[in-house]
Amino acid sequence: MRIGFGRVDITPPLGTKITGAWQLRTADGVMDPLELNSVVLESGEEKIVIVTADLLAMNLANATSIRNLISAETGIPTQNILMQCLHQHTATTGGSTDVSCAEYVAVLKRKYVDVVCLALNDLAEAKMSCAEKATSEEVSFIRRYRMKDGNVMTNPGTMNPEIDHPLGKSDNTVRLVRFTREDAKDIALVAFQTHPDTIGGTQFSADWPGFARRKFEKEMPEVHCILTNGCQGDTNHHKPGRPQIRKSEQAERYAFTRRMGEIIAQAALDVWEKTAPLKEGAISTAFEITSIRTNLDGIERIEECKALYEKILEKDEEVMKLPMSEKGAIRRIAKMENYVLFQKVPVSMVAFGELAVIGYGGEPFTEYADVLREAYPDLFILTACNCNGSQGYLPSAAAFAEGGYEACTTNFTVDTPALLQGLAKDLLAQHKAKV
Repeated sequence: MRIGFGRVDITPPLGTKITGAWQLRTADGVMDPLELNSVVLESGEEKIVIVTADLLAMNLANATSIRNLISAETGIPTQNILMQCLHQHTATTGGSTDVSCAEYVAVLKRKYVDVVCLALNDLAEAKMSCAEKATSEEVSFIRRYRMKDGNVMTNPGTMNPEIDHPLGKSDNTVRLVRFTREDAKDIALVAFQTHPDTIGGTQFSADWPGFARRKFEKEMPEVHCILTNGCQGDTNHHKPGRPQIRKSEQAERYAFTRRMGEIIAQAALDVWEKTAPLKEGAISTAFEITSIRTNLDGIERIEECKALYEKILEKDEEVMKLPMSEKGAIRRIAKMENYVLFQKVPVSMVAFGELAVIGYGGEPFTEYADVLREAYPDLFILTACNCNGSQGYLPSAAAFAEGGYEACTTNFTVDTPALLQGLAKDLLAQHKAKV
């Protein structure tokens, strides 16, 4: 086995739209750089690629275009390429509608090729091992709550006395794959899962994933660190009972984010010398598209919701007071006339021996990772959100029944979790048969 690492800066020009909020934000500064990080793993004649991007999301068409470009330049099959957007809300998307100059879009595509080529040029003999550890304190929390009146709310406020209980259990486990290389820097693949939406404001930042990478490399200067963000659709950093930092206190929020990233990195550092060997073996790759029925609930309200959505964009005070779930439904319905009856969601896999990475083309709930690890406990499974295309929230079956923001916002229907989780299990079963 050989593995290589690559990294490039992809910080956009100022004036670029910062996405992931209910109001228009235009970048006027940089708190810390946005990056692409990549690893290429080679076994015999086969190679697999993982690229993680400090971007909010990327649609299926753009992701496919970039994977095709990487394949044309490197000869690596497109299904062997897994591209993840880490989902920072102080970044932009990988699409032309959100950037201030068309030149950046072309440069971004070239940088995806560059980061893979850098990893190819860095290939060195390696052995892989793994470990996992819970963070020293919880930093990821379920953000959906059953309220005392029976309703379901997302982010109801951590000090809200009407909260009854969270709907689910978050995962605060840090998973580490260590690649020990000969005559080259070792590589740490660190996996965690929660929403990177802790800072806000109008300046670029890689949020906690960036802090985690930098902390790890500061403590281990002879190691490259790449990070993946898992099934984070129903989690964030808001701890029940802890007062939330006001949005206006950006310096305090930035310091909080730094500490959060450092806690995640420290868990990986704690087990760096305690990893257990992972069995090497066959490479398996897959890129499967599932067609899922579009959520057409509320179709009769299209014109009403288009008008309301315009008021949301204008930050109309009365409309902005609406519950988060209602605003999410308004946004979904306002765009419904452009939808088709079925929408495509990619599920991807790159696997080598006992290591398997499953990527979902959206924001899956924590359950999507749990069911895979329960089904295949003898594989070291990492999951990744927003892979090879980003199609919005992928709730659990329970969430569709419960309601709340994600269920109101998603473009998909209740059969989504069974279809996607079933496909992921099938892909792992096919790989397991080869190991």
